Formats: sequence, C-alpha cells, structure tokens
Amino acid sequence: MSYDFVVLLAEVAGSDDATALRVGADTFEASPVADRDARLTGFLGELEQLDPGSDEHGWLSVWPLAATTEGVPVPTTYEDVEGNLATLLRLAARHGLVLVDLNAEAVHRPAPGLPVSVRAGDGTVLGALTRERLERLVAGLPASDPWLVLEKSPEVYAQTLRRSDGSFVLEHRVGGPDRHWSCEVSSADATVTRLWRWVDADDDWDEGLDWQPVTW
Repeated sequence: MSYDFVVLLAEVAGSDDATALRVGADTFEASPVADRDARLTGFLGELEQLDPGSDEHGWLSVWPLAATTEGVPVPTTYEDVEGNLATLLRLAARHGLVLVDLNAEAVHRPAPGLPVSVRAGDGTVLGALTRERLERLVAGLPASDPWLVLEKSPEVYAQTLRRSDGSFVLEHRVGGPDRHWSCEVSSADATVTRLWRWVDADDDWDEGLDWQPVTW
C-alpha cells in the first residue's frame, strides 16, 4: 500500500485538474521508456541525490523509478506524506513539471519563482516563490495557524510563526537537529526581508540577529 504521486509534463497534464488526474492515473499503468524527456531525466537525477530508496531512510515504496512518455509514477510511504509532498513540489517546480497527488486527488502546477517548497497554516502549498508572493503569505497568516515553512531540502529550511503581539519567531535549520536556530523578529516587513534573503541564498541573510540553538 503506497501514497501515490505522479509528476507529469505540463503539456500532457492539460489545463484542468480532471485531465491531469486522468493522465496521472494512466501513467501508473503505462510502460516505462528508455528515451525520456530531459525534464523527467533531470527530475529523476535530483531525486536520486536525496537517496529516497535507501533501506534505512528511504521514503519511496519502489526504487528505482521508471519514466513513461508522459511522466514518472512516484509511489511513497505513508510515514511523512507532508514532507514527501514538500520535497516533490520543490523538484517538480525546478523542472517545470506538474505534481499530481492521486490519493488526495489534488494537482499542483509549477508556480513561477525560485524553486523552494512553501507550506503555510492556511493550507497554501507551493513549489516556487517570488518576493511579492512571500509578502502576501506573511501578511495573510491566519490567526488559527500563523506559520509558514520554506524548504530547500528536508534538512535545509526556514520557518516563521507570528505571535499574538505581532512579532515573529524566525527559525532556520541546515543539517541535523544540532544545526537548528531560532530568534525573534519585530515585524512582518523585517521577517519577509530575512526570509527572502534566505531564499535568494544571500550569505549575510542571518547577520545581526540574536540566534539561539533550538533544543529538543
């Protein structure tokens, strides 16, 4: 039993979700091909670097994956569906592919911007980000779940939580749990600036803040 995703070439996914879901389901039954589209090859190459099929930490139900003429079936385990979704969103966005979640019957089309997985408490899920979109997301954080996670890889991410007084907790992690830090930021504007500099790989994005290690 697996939780099934499919990545599809944008031109075969169509413009409506019903078509993408149908093509995605058909892709699971299609025969693999050796001569595949370069976008699918790039996706598989980057996915392989994450070692998703390892015996110890693997999160794919089948490995290696096989591409068809239209896409790649990606059966995953149920252990961390949200984390798997975030990883696949990032990779799909990088290669301009459509990610189809067959279990949830949801279609995620590539968004313009830098390839970073985005998840927010209001249910927002993106595979790419622009500065303007980040500003809107932070300004619109819901009172019930006022958080936002930006992920470049499973152990490289930044996240923020808006407090009831309007200030923000800002965290970032790069590597294992001993490389996870937290600080306080006074305003939404300052939080957006820091987060965008992190997304844009600015070497000095974290300077001038009172970072403290996060303990578990």
